[in-house]
Amino acid sequence: MCSLRVLLVLVFSSLSLAQVPIPDGAASKVPGTRVERSAASLSALQRTRETKQAALDKLNQKLSVTTLEDERTTLLAQKHALQAELDRLSADFESIATGIDVANFDLTQPDSFDLQAEVQKLIQPLIEELKDATEEPRQIERLRSQIDYLVSREELASQALKSIETLISDLDPSDPQGLRPALLESRDGWKHRMEEAHGQLTVARFQLESRLSSRKSIISSTQSALGDFFRTRGLNLLLAIATFFLVLVVLRGAYRKISKLLPTKNREERHFYARLIDVLYFLFVTAIAVVAALLVLYATGDWVLLGITLLFLVGVAWAFKTAVPMFLEQIRLLLNLGTVRERERVMIEGIPYRVSKLSFYTLLSNPNLAGGVRRLPLKDLTDMRSRTCSKDEIWFPSHRGDWVLLSDGRRGEVKHQSPDMVQIELLGGSRVTYSSSEFLGLAPENLSVGFRRQIRFGIDYAHQAISTTQVPAIFATQVERGLRKRFGADSVKSLKVEFVEAGASSLDYQVFADMDGSCASQFDAIARAMQTLCVETCNEQGWTIPFTQITVHQAVSH
Repeated sequence: MCSLRVLLVLVFSSLSLAQVPIPDGAASKVPGTRVERSAASLSALQRTRETKQAALDKLNQKLSVTTLEDERTTLLAQKHALQAELDRLSADFESIATGIDVANFDLTQPDSFDLQAEVQKLIQPLIEELKDATEEPRQIERLRSQIDYLVSREELASQALKSIETLISDLDPSDPQGLRPALLESRDGWKHRMEEAHGQLTVARFQLESRLSSRKSIISSTQSALGDFFRTRGLNLLLAIATFFLVLVVLRGAYRKISKLLPTKNREERHFYARLIDVLYFLFVTAIAVVAALLVLYATGDWVLLGITLLFLVGVAWAFKTAVPMFLEQIRLLLNLGTVRERERVMIEGIPYRVSKLSFYTLLSNPNLAGGVRRLPLKDLTDMRSRTCSKDEIWFPSHRGDWVLLSDGRRGEVKHQSPDMVQIELLGGSRVTYSSSEFLGLAPENLSVGFRRQIRFGIDYAHQAISTTQVPAIFATQVERGLRKRFGADSVKSLKVEFVEAGASSLDYQVFADMDGSCASQFDAIARAMQTLCVETCNEQGWTIPFTQITVHQAVSH
């Protein structure tokens, strides 16, 4: 927050100074101007250079008179350090005086680009941060390993002392071989080693106890780490993320506003170049948003987050290699050049949809279904195929309120239909629910658009003379009149009676009644009414209705 505040103060200060006109030749008279600050800095550097040069001259005098090799080596090291300081001060002096970086004016051939070295420089702040974060547990682990090592050394020295003590106690008092002095000297040496190991072990244990006692609990350490993170890098990260989305939303929103004013956006079908501009602009806006987020991290000086972000972008670019074919296919879809195209018809789970709008989230619609609008990501369309559709395409075989007859024998009114399910209310009020794909598989016959009912009826052979001339017309007139009277004047579209065959015991007729869809709920009643009207007609005309006769033949015995 402090660094961001300082940055804003500097920006506004520079803007305010830029707006104040300064007369020619008056720059050197204004207190605190760049010229005065540069002169003060150069003066301080010059005094430091003179001090360092004087110290270097004294070292050279000492080097010229000394004869001791150790002293000469020390003086040479000091001389090289002072010379390096003088070179750095001279470079700073030149940079301030000229206003350019003198290192850029190097006439030697630059070294070849080393990718590994550049990556190491990039991730070095991240590694240093990780080292600092894990410093405490690493030190504790190092002390524990050191204690284990010193304990083993102490035990080893103790065993050596016991062996030497045993040898000394077993020696002949006269010591003819003269081993006692050597053994005593060896014993003193191992005593010294054991005391040294014990001393180092005591120090290591004390250091470990001190670190463990001052070590915070996991909860407090986590709270402290989170607090530090949100005060520094957390704030920088939030600023970078907010900048990314802000730039993305603002630029895309501005593009949408401008696009609505263009005449090509108001057309039902967009041209190829308009789609190409959309794709290129999306890529451009995304790149600008990423650069803006990186600039925020750069301005706040957070090299760790900047390095992590760059590594993340490199990883995304590397992983993008395997996704290039899929990405190109999605680009083709966006340009309306793929296997699914805008304003065409596509099948999803057996249900047809219209591709209303091709975008990163494609809009699909079915006007005949409740909730028939679906949004699919572009990648889900890569394996689909669409086709052109005409204006009179059927999007679903029924509407809500239609009466349908299914191949399983059920007949009822459609109460609800959606991409997921269709619910039908049967006669009597019970309801049956099908999945939409199952409903389509039952070949629904929509009765609400009109339907045909037909019956078969026969009269006696006694009326054979008029069976093909008068009977069909009389049946047609009487049945049609009766149906209109019972079900409404507009209920019958057409009615036809045809002679079918001369049956075994009757002259058979087929009665066809094409009914209006408003009578769909009376589907079964219409067939019964047709039979009733045929019987009434026979009664009025005095026609006999035959019954099936069974002839029994008796064999004659000889």
